[in-house]
Amino acid sequence: MNIFESYITDKITNNISDLSTDFIANSFENPKNSDFGDISLPCFKFSKILKSSPAQIADNFISILGESELFESITNVNGYLNFRYSKAIFVKTVVDKFENDSLYTEIRSFGKNKIMVIDYSHPNVAKNMGIHNLRSTIIGQSIYNIFETLGYKTVGVNHLGDWGTQFGKLMWALEKWSSIEEVEEKGILFLNEIYVKFHRKAENSPFMEDEARKWFKKLEDNDPDAVKWWKLFIKVSMESYNTIYKRLNVSFDHITGESYYIKFLEETIEKLESKQLTEISEGALVVKFEENENMPPCLLKKSDGATLYGTRDIAAVMYRLKKFNPDLILYVTDIAQQLHFRQVFKVIELFEPKTKGKLEHIVFGRLSFPDSQMSTRKGNIIPLNEVLDKARDKVLEILKEREVEIDDMAGTAEKIGIGAVIFDDLSRSRIKNVEFNWDQILSFEGETGPHIQYSYVRMFNIIKKVKIPENSKIDHDLLTDEFSYDIIKLLDQFKSKLIQSHDEREPSVIANYLLELAKSFNRFYRNNRIIDAEKDVQITRMLLLNILIDVYEKCMTILGIPVVEKM
Repeated sequence: MNIFESYITDKITNNISDLSTDFIANSFENPKNSDFGDISLPCFKFSKILKSSPAQIADNFISILGESELFESITNVNGYLNFRYSKAIFVKTVVDKFENDSLYTEIRSFGKNKIMVIDYSHPNVAKNMGIHNLRSTIIGQSIYNIFETLGYKTVGVNHLGDWGTQFGKLMWALEKWSSIEEVEEKGILFLNEIYVKFHRKAENSPFMEDEARKWFKKLEDNDPDAVKWWKLFIKVSMESYNTIYKRLNVSFDHITGESYYIKFLEETIEKLESKQLTEISEGALVVKFEENENMPPCLLKKSDGATLYGTRDIAAVMYRLKKFNPDLILYVTDIAQQLHFRQVFKVIELFEPKTKGKLEHIVFGRLSFPDSQMSTRKGNIIPLNEVLDKARDKVLEILKEREVEIDDMAGTAEKIGIGAVIFDDLSRSRIKNVEFNWDQILSFEGETGPHIQYSYVRMFNIIKKVKIPENSKIDHDLLTDEFSYDIIKLLDQFKSKLIQSHDEREPSVIANYLLELAKSFNRFYRNNRIIDAEKDVQITRMLLLNILIDVYEKCMTILGIPVVEKM
């Protein structure tokens, strides 16, 4: 809370014991229309407790609050208390927090001494990263960045899909049709071609599936030939994935595949059995749940003794709980895996009740291209690298049409294209399905990534042109005009937006906050002179711009949007 909200909260709770500080603090709203004031308190929220109408409660609150130099006005509009701050006090309060770094100290203290592990991206080895991998990758990275900004010790995990019969298919096919040298030369796209070819031929040759199973069994038995192929698949895959991660500003602290947890499976099952959580059902080993859980049993071992993806995920959770001792473990996958993670989390909770609330599935909607269905087996997957290349190339065409003089046109087009793709996704609620639309994504106008980057370029160019004398100070009285004040109100929301995005696990909060900052800056830029303003006004506005660009850059970094200095 700022000093204004604290004053309101303290006054009311000191006079009305039925209302708690947290309840009031969580009830404040930012008015959609600034004509109503700087902050609102909807009094209908208190009607049930105080057994009075919102309008009567609002009038009573006005009486309790009395007069204060903190507010220009307090009005009751249909049960909403609208507060208009004293501009001079508000400006000084906000600016001082940025200048003395106390705001950033507050932000970093939010997650101090807390550990968050987040599992995101997790492509399947030997398969090209497709456009369908984009959402988990960039949503996961932005949530990682949000928690890190708030002072958490963050651990990013890439849980590769590196185990399963699909590797037996590739091994058998490559032994027949290719060589290690050809795979090393042609890379992951070639592995995709072989995978598609296998399935096409296997439709008329069922024996191939049996041969593939035999090869995977060889891998399970640590056969040197199978292991050699498998390690090559991982090497070739990671070379491709790392190229994409670098382009998307994505990184990980730990990269371990499903295979890493094979050695823990028997121990994991023994632990579950020791708590009497398992039983045999139709020859398979399962964990059954209470009827009110409304989900089928979690299958640990098939009747032939084979373990499953879920067993490996349970082993991975146990490993992460022991290794990192986290306060939270987040899994970023699409909505189709909801049942899987409900089962895994419930098994862990039954095994160790203290883990309840520590495991979260961060779901997101599907991403689609118009008229396109994606399937690795059918070979019509849309490679993510190709999408990013196309974004870059389209931006390059736009820059040439605009006749912009830039030394590194290709590099700038890359940054704008990447930023456009990332922002288009992260500006939407993660749970919504997203349809990829090139015209919308790459537009330099409207609520797009290029617009965000262009606003930054404008700020950067102003800062380059004006040299601020050392030890210059902001004159708070010069920032009470409509357009400066609008920026300061938004800057005051930085911490609360970070916390909201943390609480909701929602990067779109930061993306839409960036849009508001860009709009506010552009209004300020159109209406307030800077370069040719009087010296004291120029210095104060430049210092405000320095604060704004710092917050703006931090938000861009959280989302993974590259900074561009000319476009």
